[in-house]
Amino acid sequence: MNQIVQVAVPRPVWQVYDYQIPKSDGKPVVGGRVRVPFGHSVAIGVVTSLQSKSEFASKLKTVDRVLDQRELLSPDLVRLAFWMANYYHYPIGLVIDTMLPTEALRGRKTNLVPQKRYSTEPHEEPPVFKNANRQAELWNLLESNKTLTDSELRELRVEKTVLSALLRKKLVRWEYVEKNYEYKPAEFNLSDEQRHAVDSITGRLDSFGVHVLDGVTGSGKTEVYIQAIRQVLEQGKQVLVLVPEISLTPQTSETFRSRFGNVAVLHSMKTNVQRFDVWCRIGSGEHRIVIGTRSAIFAPFKDLGLIVVDEEHDTSYKQDDSLRYSARDMAVVRANLLQIPCVLGSATPSLETLHNVDRKQYSLCKLSHRPGTAEMPRFNVLDIRGHTLEAGLSPILIAKIKEHLDAHAQVLILINRRGYARTLFCPDCGWKARCSDCEVNLTLHEFPRSELRCHHCERRYRVEESCPNCDSARVRSFGAATQRIEESIGSIFKEVPIYRVDSDSTRTSNKLERLFKALRTQTRCILVGTQMLAKGHHLPNVTLVAVVDADAGFLSSDFRAPERVAQLIVQVAGRAGRAERTGEVWIQSFDPFNPLLQALIRNGYDGFVESEQVERRMASMPPSTHLALLRAEGSNAEIQEKFLRDLLGEISSPHIEIFGPVPAPIERVAKRWRYQAAVISNSRTALHTALRTVEKTSPPQGQIRWSIDVDPSGIS
Repeated sequence: MNQIVQVAVPRPVWQVYDYQIPKSDGKPVVGGRVRVPFGHSVAIGVVTSLQSKSEFASKLKTVDRVLDQRELLSPDLVRLAFWMANYYHYPIGLVIDTMLPTEALRGRKTNLVPQKRYSTEPHEEPPVFKNANRQAELWNLLESNKTLTDSELRELRVEKTVLSALLRKKLVRWEYVEKNYEYKPAEFNLSDEQRHAVDSITGRLDSFGVHVLDGVTGSGKTEVYIQAIRQVLEQGKQVLVLVPEISLTPQTSETFRSRFGNVAVLHSMKTNVQRFDVWCRIGSGEHRIVIGTRSAIFAPFKDLGLIVVDEEHDTSYKQDDSLRYSARDMAVVRANLLQIPCVLGSATPSLETLHNVDRKQYSLCKLSHRPGTAEMPRFNVLDIRGHTLEAGLSPILIAKIKEHLDAHAQVLILINRRGYARTLFCPDCGWKARCSDCEVNLTLHEFPRSELRCHHCERRYRVEESCPNCDSARVRSFGAATQRIEESIGSIFKEVPIYRVDSDSTRTSNKLERLFKALRTQTRCILVGTQMLAKGHHLPNVTLVAVVDADAGFLSSDFRAPERVAQLIVQVAGRAGRAERTGEVWIQSFDPFNPLLQALIRNGYDGFVESEQVERRMASMPPSTHLALLRAEGSNAEIQEKFLRDLLGEISSPHIEIFGPVPAPIERVAKRWRYQAAVISNSRTALHTALRTVEKTSPPQGQIRWSIDVDPSGIS
């Protein structure tokens, strides 16, 4: 008889702990929570196993309270937690802490009230609301949305009294939310490529397999997802769709709701209580389609049948602090644990994913054509050596913009730098505006007010009228950014609407979605923005995409930077020519004959990948090798460097190469110096064996924070 539970406590601890089961407080279950004494405090932990005996039997403490009578973490998530602790060299207690929602760690109960769906009563004439503006707003909201559930009304912060008033007046009715989904077929037939992709994914829904959906922008990847999901739902199972950023969630959820009805959304913009409610309803099986960002990979599905990772190449799937996991990779691992299919979709698959295709680990489905008569845009490189630029734009590019505007089309200008200018400098003494807390130049912003900002620590500075070093009045701005291009292009095309899209101007996903909806019905305008413009938005009237500063990525010291900039160019180019009008892409460059840029222009993303794979192999970099970074930061650079050097001294293996320690590319951020060292091996096993020798090393108390980053997204 099981009388012992092993509990993972959400603390920085590397092992689980044994506790006695209380005799009269319910029966604990694996994946359920228990309140336990821990040191001089109490903690809420997760049961990872039930045991009949313990080697510490005489010293065991007793569980204070059993909080869950059913699992909160599904069995596959418990196994995934231990897998992550082992692979990412991270304490199991903190893995559990990462996986659980905040309210779960606080002990909130999982009592679920059945969801209701509300709609307006049938009517011939809209009701008249006298002195009841909030009731009118809610009625109009329900009328325009057709139906809204309890959870959706909570997200919209609708007051219960307002809803109750409409129910009393019999202007609104309700019904319980059904778990069944009503599928609405597409208004077009699948292409041969799409049909082949669907058949490949659904051919064996009861077994593990990774299906890479490599489809050019606008080729119909979403419809492939929908057709595969339909077959999974028909088996009574659930589906998880991961998207890289919150900004993509509204449009994705809208698409799936229009085809399936009820869809749950899980991301960090929800309140803690809302997240926990959705999380529990997923675990109960109430929600059968879930769309979410990175952390949704930890949702406790009752019967998960398919995982889809859209835009799988996106670096947003990689957590960049604490537990540095990749949600894309965890999707593959979780699918393997459950023996279900996993789909990785992208117009620009990552080199790691394509490497696994080459090794026959993943299967590949290509969508190489857009539906109908829509054609892929033409790529052109604009040599700007010796040209006089106006706010970063050459005369030839400005003429091209005018040509497309005169044809009543839209123009998209990509510059992946927000602000007005890269920095301020003094031409007399060479002074540059630098952050006092970070080793970086400050960025000049002009809107909503003139100031200098550090994009790393977010500290802000006043703009001085003269040079603080030599008192010269000739201080100049250097390098164009989104605000300056918006200003400059506005002075040239005074009659044309201009929209700037960056994290300064468009802070919410709803605002971004409203803008893109308006652009679909408008003609003749200019969009200026950062990579936010490349994130899967449908802009049928864009016929010209101008990439202003691609050189920075191709010439970066970060080995992944060329891949990222190539993906960005291809993704943003996909906004052009998606309707009946042919699009073109112009890329300005001071290095027009760069081999990687030329490979991209001449042979597309496939050509770039082929050239970049050769570069990576020559440099012994992933995906042909396996990499981990040891990172350390603190207030004293010498102590960090010594700590990393001593740490690396513990690693001794002929199968390991070590580089460093060296200062990080950005050496100081927020007054903390940063060092790093690379550990590389041809053998994944050898790499992890080496990392285990140092994973539990304690740094000098209070002086250093250090971490292991397995499969880093870059070296910055």
